[in-house]
Amino acid sequence: MCHLSQIQSHIQECDTLPLVVAAMVGSFVLYLGFFRRRSLPAIPFELKPPAQSLPGWQSGEILETPSIFVKDQPDLIQCFDPATGRSLGQVAATTIAELDDKIQRAKSAQAAWALTGFEQRRQVLRTLNEFVLKHQREICQVACRDSGKTLIDATLGEVLTTSAKLQWTIKNGERALQDDNRDPGFMMMYKRARVVYQPRGVVAALVSWNYPFHNTVGPVISAMFSGNAIVVKASEHVAWSMQYWEQMVKRALNVCGHNPDLVQFVTGFADIGSALTSSPLIDHITFIGSPEVGKLVMRSASVNLTPVTLELGGKDCAIVFGDADMGQCVPVLMRSVIQNASQNCIGIERILVQAPAYDKFVDEMARRIRAVRVGSILDDGPGQVDCGAMVLSSCFGRLESLIADAVSKGARCLVGGHAYKHPRHPKGQYFEPTLLVDVTPDMDITRNETFGPIMVVMKFSDEQDALRRVHASPYGLGSSVFSGDRARGRRVALKLRTGMANVNDFGVNYICQSLPFGGVGISGFGRFAGPEGLRALCVEKAFTEDRLPFVKTPIPPIVDYPIQDTEKGYQFTQQIVAFAYSDSWWESIKAGLKLGKLSM
Repeated sequence: MCHLSQIQSHIQECDTLPLVVAAMVGSFVLYLGFFRRRSLPAIPFELKPPAQSLPGWQSGEILETPSIFVKDQPDLIQCFDPATGRSLGQVAATTIAELDDKIQRAKSAQAAWALTGFEQRRQVLRTLNEFVLKHQREICQVACRDSGKTLIDATLGEVLTTSAKLQWTIKNGERALQDDNRDPGFMMMYKRARVVYQPRGVVAALVSWNYPFHNTVGPVISAMFSGNAIVVKASEHVAWSMQYWEQMVKRALNVCGHNPDLVQFVTGFADIGSALTSSPLIDHITFIGSPEVGKLVMRSASVNLTPVTLELGGKDCAIVFGDADMGQCVPVLMRSVIQNASQNCIGIERILVQAPAYDKFVDEMARRIRAVRVGSILDDGPGQVDCGAMVLSSCFGRLESLIADAVSKGARCLVGGHAYKHPRHPKGQYFEPTLLVDVTPDMDITRNETFGPIMVVMKFSDEQDALRRVHASPYGLGSSVFSGDRARGRRVALKLRTGMANVNDFGVNYICQSLPFGGVGISGFGRFAGPEGLRALCVEKAFTEDRLPFVKTPIPPIVDYPIQDTEKGYQFTQQIVAFAYSDSWWESIKAGLKLGKLSM
């Protein structure tokens, strides 16, 4: 009987199992259909890349003396491929009148954009991200043609970073900009207090040439999602590719049903930069460039007290302890110097190696750097190029001078050290991958940003010696510490006077788009990326309101104007402070009794 009842019970359980499963599936479908927030999908679009970006393109003439300046025509910018010296055509510099018109159009478009919801903004970013992912090669080729970099460097520095920013903003941007509830405190317990993040209006970004796609589109992503319009001044050195990025962003807005005037692109020389940063219609400025120009931007912005975020480059250090995993450390540091010909604000420009590991480290780096091949990735074919050209040939004399100064003071230049005349591209702008060792803090190269493929190696003894050598530089952007001792790596990294630090890695903080990006010292101030970057483009409005409609702030008669007895009124306010903020319950009770007595 007992066995029979167990069988019957089991049959009943089996009969109910399909019902339970059906109920669960039905609940899930109901959730998807009615309760889950529906996302607006990306809208595909196509955009033909410029013919000049195709590999092997050779229609443009090779300039005898490549330069962005056109003789007797100051309103034109000569565009050329720095890897070959081949002309990409000419672009008209933005005039002051055109700039004013673009700012006004952006301002008009922003009024409607500020009323959009986060989901509408996400749709534009999804649309842009889908285009980027689908057209990675075309985007990389355009960036390579205008800046001379390699396809790998373009993928890592242009596409990967931009997609990381797009995805983080899509997934986390709304949370970063949601109202932030705050504790109103004891005295204001009947109030609701919060911070509301509201768009500033029209923001500006003046960006550098080293990553033409990412530096241009990155500020656009943050500006649009935070409800702002933006005017982007692209460097005159990458004016050619700016036209493609402009079409891309405006198409993404247009296909999603929004006014493309929200985003404006301008290019030109110092006069346009000055006019943009001094415009009374600009509500925030982001500048990426050198400390010298950053000071000019601040001075110009001060006319209207426009807030600024300054990212002014770095002289980033890597501290390598003797117990570091050299099999991991060496390839990472090679990439930190060779990637993008070290035209990276967070490129490692000083490598400090502990004495026991120093000689072996130097020997390995010398072997690797000698093997680095430079050239044009779009013209020389696959398997021929590790390091691309440099955008500014005007810096070559300065780089050679810094190396010569170091050698005169005891450093050794083991590899490279000079501008390089490429046998296939004699008008290209190349600098030899260089290894400079035995460098000391008194040498000019440790205090001046090189922005070139020069590996500077210094020797140190212990933690304190490493920190002393690092802090001899006024820069403080990023940093790296390599050590097999995790506690030591963390300890030293946190002691470095920099805005960012990585243990056993280089530059990965920027792939973590949840983190703020910025430095200290002459590396600038303010942050972009992460919640801090989005919020910097907003007015942080303090907001209070009554919790209950029938509980409002009263003004006791004793302090109501005109005050009848100011001394008694003062005693009353004094007891309010004691009652509300005393750490002693007894003192609060006594103050409360006195308040009652004074109120009678």
